[in-house]
Amino acid sequence: MRKSPGSEVDMKLEVELKPDVGEALRARARAEGLSLDQFAERVLEALVKTDTTKATAPERLKAFEDFVTGLESDAVLPEEAFQRESWYPDRP
Repeated sequence: MRKSPGSEVDMKLEVELKPDVGEALRARARAEGLSLDQFAERVLEALVKTDTTKATAPERLKAFEDFVTGLESDAVLPEEAFQRESWYPDRP
């Protein structure tokens, strides 16, 4: 991880992940044009910034919107995903 301006301590974090989790993270990073380190750093920073235990409702909403913005995807759902039959396949 790189040192942020004004920060006094750098931290290196090594994590062992299950292969499927590691591959999913690599795929997400690639899809966003980031290295795995950059993606992990962004996600962890967002997690720290979204400590909502003492936040007001507007602060929680902003934290949620900021977090979701970082998760944008180009995935497109097919039209049938929005049809009632897809949501409730066991109901006529």
